[in-house]
Amino acid sequence: MADLSLYIVTFNCGREYINVDAFASQLFSGLAHAKLPDLLVLSLQEIAPVAPSLIGGSFLVPYFNKFHDAVKSAARKLSDAPEAYTVVVTRNVGMIGLMVFAKDAAAVQDLEIGGVGLGASTLGNKAAVGARFRYGSGASSAELTLIAAHLAAGEAALQQRNEDWKSIVRGLVFSSASQEGTNATSLSAPSEERPLLSISPQAASIYKPTSHLFLAGDLNYRTSIIGPSSTDHLNLFPQPHHDKSSPQHYSSLFENDQLNQEIAAGNTCHGLIEAPVTFPPTYKYDSKEPFLADDEDLARWHWATHRWPSWCDRILWLDIPSWMKEQHPKAKITAHKYSALPLFPTSDHRAVTLDVSVPLIPIPEPSEAIADNKDPRIQPPYDIDIDWKSKLERGRRLELLVGYAAYFTTTPEGATTLFALLAGTIGAYFALRAILL
Repeated sequence: MADLSLYIVTFNCGREYINVDAFASQLFSGLAHAKLPDLLVLSLQEIAPVAPSLIGGSFLVPYFNKFHDAVKSAARKLSDAPEAYTVVVTRNVGMIGLMVFAKDAAAVQDLEIGGVGLGASTLGNKAAVGARFRYGSGASSAELTLIAAHLAAGEAALQQRNEDWKSIVRGLVFSSASQEGTNATSLSAPSEERPLLSISPQAASIYKPTSHLFLAGDLNYRTSIIGPSSTDHLNLFPQPHHDKSSPQHYSSLFENDQLNQEIAAGNTCHGLIEAPVTFPPTYKYDSKEPFLADDEDLARWHWATHRWPSWCDRILWLDIPSWMKEQHPKAKITAHKYSALPLFPTSDHRAVTLDVSVPLIPIPEPSEAIADNKDPRIQPPYDIDIDWKSKLERGRRLELLVGYAAYFTTTPEGATTLFALLAGTIGAYFALRAILL
């Protein structure tokens, strides 16, 4: 049985350009073995400042290009091929981006794209963007649904994070990739000329019965509902020297992880599972040296004292469905390594990686006999929002309004352009007035 090797990286970029050399030096250190995977997926949050993120298009291309350059540089260390990967997906909704790289671009077929804004009035400061495609052909293929997400921030925003997940299930609807091509950036609402490839509402949702599902992002679930006191960092925050027998070891903090609690309560990420978390909290770090250092080489983790150290950055997936196991008992999704990369100098988050293999066998359509199955592919937790398309369009208009407002008021280039426009308008007014008078 052949497998598809998949490597997923989620990273909150901190609204900064990445350092290409630094990112490339660590990118593939989360692999269990030094062999390039068939597919590389980058889930990117806060990929750029507000203006370029919300405007998108050419404003955002330089930020995506940094990751393209980093992937190219990192791949050269593990491959003799001058171009080991081809970018097959580059999309964003607001400040959240998704990139997919394939060693064999021709193996990626039937691409669909979806997205949903999660901020106020569906603004894309928080959002989710997804790609769905078939990899391989015939009996040696698998359909993948890949979701990049950024949910509400803050210890107290637990219920809003759950509502954000609900909005993803209800509002992230897949449609065929636009005629702009697979590497267009900002996601636009599908037109009537771009109908859904899927034939039913459920099949267009994230929970398609014949597709594998992977979720990666800054899910923002914390380890407390309230912020730390002014002294908690002295007595309760974990440090590298705390071993597992210490009450300050990070495993003790993980017992309060909101994500696990809310999944168990049936409030979020329905049906999704995660590999064992054996790495320290991924948030929130002060930007202090040393950077790019392994945990065993560190004497101290420099935590921000006003936030509880938490595992905000996670990667989850939906396991093999029961009706597939009946036909293929040996088929399984195998997580080879789940880890956190060292701290980069441009972010207060650590990137998280998952090295996983997926069987290259199509998931069959479920029969009516298993209609009462509790798998969310059969019984999704929420129905699709019938107004998803109009909300996506409205959110995109709002993004452009807020994005250009930020561009003209917060960037030197925008301020110069605005001044030139105003000067030109005033000049034209006086010139016209002189002619008329």
